[in-house]
Parts: sequence; C-alpha cells; structure tokens
Amino acid sequence: MEKFNIVIGTHGRFGEELVKSASMIAGDMSHVKTCSLLPEYSFEEYMKVVDSTLSTLDDGFTIVLVDLYGGTPCNTFTVLSQKYHYDVLTGLNLPVLIDLYLKLSNADAVDAEQIVKETMDTYAQACVHTNKQLYGNND
Repeated sequence: MEKFNIVIGTHGRFGEELVKSASMIAGDMSHVKTCSLLPEYSFEEYMKVVDSTLSTLDDGFTIVLVDLYGGTPCNTFTVLSQKYHYDVLTGLNLPVLIDLYLKLSNADAVDAEQIVKETMDTYAQACVHTNKQLYGNND
C-alpha cells in the first residue's frame, strides 16, 4: 500500500462526524485528518490550523475534500495547495469519503489524475432519486 493522506475541511464539526460515520462502515480511518472551521475562528486562525495540519502529514499522495465550493475551507485549502501540491474537491459526502478511502487503502500505487477522475465519478453516482430508481416514476 502506498502512503496517502485524505484531509477534510468543513464548516463546523461536520467533517469530524463524517469520519466517525465512515469508520462505522469502512473501519479504521487513520489516514484521514480533519480541519474544522469553528465560529470563533478568523480566516487567519483557520489558515494557521490548516497549514499546521498539512505540515505534519505523512509523505505520500494527499487529496483534500471540502464541503462547499467558495467557502472558507475551500478557499483556504485551495490557496495552500500551491504550497503543498494536492487536489481539492468540493461536495464532501459519505459515499465519496468511503469510496476514496477504500481505493487508496488497497492501491499499490496512486495515479493522482485517475483517483481525482474516479472520485468525481463517485460524486456523480452518489446522488440517486430512489423513487424513480425503484418504481420508475417520480411519485
């Protein structure tokens, strides 16, 4: 298994709780770090939290998942991606986190471009209109 890091940036403690939920399904999530933007943080304080987290990551592939495009976590991680060289994907959800973690956990080598593409595909597949899927209509 190649070394990897998944870093999650969210408004509030959403990311922390999502990791707990993912671990109920996928097991150990030790390669996942979270950076929660709390109400009392200024932009500068959050930037320091994120920079500190990124500076202590293990060597290896790193990808960042954030909750909302254009929000403070997204903007902060995108700015710091120039320093630490990773991709940032928005729209964080449970299926994406689990799928990405399992793929990286079982990979002998990581093709960053392929992982980003597959993760974007998972985003597209994660939203299902169950009524239509099961019953063939919108009722």
